[in-house]
Amino acid sequence: MAVDIMSWLSLTNVLVVGVVSLLVYWFWRSQQGLKTFEKLGIPGPRPMYVVGNARQLSSGGFCDKFFEWNKEFGRVYGIYLPNTPAVIVSDLDLLRDVFVKKFGYFHNRMPQKIMDFKPWKDNLLQLRDDHWKYVRSQLSPTFSSGKLKKMMPAIDRVIKNLDRNVKAKMESGEPVELKEVAGAFAMDTIAGAAFGMQVDTLNNPKDPFNVNGLNLFNQNFWLLPILLIFPGLAPFLSKIGISFISVHSTNFFMDVMDMALKERRLDKKNYNDFLQLLLDGQKEGDQSKGPVDAEIDFTSQLQTAKDWNRDSMNDDEMKANALIFLLAGYDTTSIVLSFTLFHLAANPECLQKAQQEVDEKVGNDTVNYESAGELTYLDMCMNEAMRLFPPGFMIDREADEDVELGKYQVKKGMRMIIPCYSIHRDPEYWTEPEKYDPERHTPEAKAKRHPFAFMPFGFGPRNCIGMRLAQLEIRMAIATAIQHYTPVLCEKSVYPPVVEMPQTRMVAKDGLWVNFKPRE
Repeated sequence: MAVDIMSWLSLTNVLVVGVVSLLVYWFWRSQQGLKTFEKLGIPGPRPMYVVGNARQLSSGGFCDKFFEWNKEFGRVYGIYLPNTPAVIVSDLDLLRDVFVKKFGYFHNRMPQKIMDFKPWKDNLLQLRDDHWKYVRSQLSPTFSSGKLKKMMPAIDRVIKNLDRNVKAKMESGEPVELKEVAGAFAMDTIAGAAFGMQVDTLNNPKDPFNVNGLNLFNQNFWLLPILLIFPGLAPFLSKIGISFISVHSTNFFMDVMDMALKERRLDKKNYNDFLQLLLDGQKEGDQSKGPVDAEIDFTSQLQTAKDWNRDSMNDDEMKANALIFLLAGYDTTSIVLSFTLFHLAANPECLQKAQQEVDEKVGNDTVNYESAGELTYLDMCMNEAMRLFPPGFMIDREADEDVELGKYQVKKGMRMIIPCYSIHRDPEYWTEPEKYDPERHTPEAKAKRHPFAFMPFGFGPRNCIGMRLAQLEIRMAIATAIQHYTPVLCEKSVYPPVVEMPQTRMVAKDGLWVNFKPRE
């Protein structure tokens, strides 16, 4: 008995010593990691042990902190997330290297371990190296002009519903919160254009598609610090129902897609939506060999490895990218649509020019694919709203090898973060940066400006693949609204809007309130 107790105590001591040793080693490695930028001569804010600079970012807000640090440390500085070194770059010439000249060194995004489980792990934002090149080449034709035109009936249906809703609000005299309306429009458009479903969120916000779609954004932020320090836990936790992104809502959309794919493989009904285009691609074979618009054919120069030369995407890849269509498309559409309309309401001279252009190009007809493409001034108004409030307020990349970036040495595995919000409001690049001025986006003004001073959708082969669809549906929605009505500020309006970043999403603190009046 005494021998058993002694053996147990010895084993306990060994385990305790082992655990303590591992903790000491981990702490030492963390401490050494926090000296990376000091050794490389890159300035930056002082990190805290274990959490690095993550606490400062979470307490101060990403956009505000990047803006503050940019003033303090310059256009290149380093932070730790939490112990992983990340270089913040807002030097435009260096960004040209990252996105274009040295893209081969920076073709991957930062690994997102919080999404490193099925179905999310196969989406385009998450994929890396040759797998990303393969999926990108298969998806690119889906956003060609011909394929976008096929999605028009779904978009038209939602725009007509939006028009009726705005008219009802106007006749009742109720003020309209634009983010709420734009969010409903975005959700309904995605339901139709991506999944072939007719959803009326404007009149039925409790529709399961909308409820579960919004729930994907209600992430479990209490889990983020744990996953930042122990990223390898994400796949295990997801198996027991604990995830950064709602498992319940993810399963809802997986069931929707499983049912849709099964039905479409059995019947011959013609669907014109994103999911059907992916399914058609699976039937027809390699989509990268089909016709692709030159402006979206970013992958033609990228040779796909032999491991990824199969003819089409599998079901997991299709479902993952339909999900990211929802996640990425919702915020982009709702933010740009709401902030553009709000700024037009606050700037009557800009609104008048936009309405005049719609009158000339569209008249009393319904806005369509062709006429929407002719609304150049409205496009300038949208671009200026995206300059002030970029839906993607930062872009990230990862160095695949040691590489020189200007006078700096970037090590393999080091993260790169591009603070678009800070760049878009930098007084060196923009005069009166806080002012809303669509004239900044005339061809003449753009020719005089550094091309990397404005990047609402990123740059290079890894830019936003769905940007043309987003721009099209937003342009059509705004054109329809101002064709029939005039948005004006009301008693509840707060201009300029104050932006908050709850859960890394850009929202107006006081809402974006306007009244709509009939056109005179």
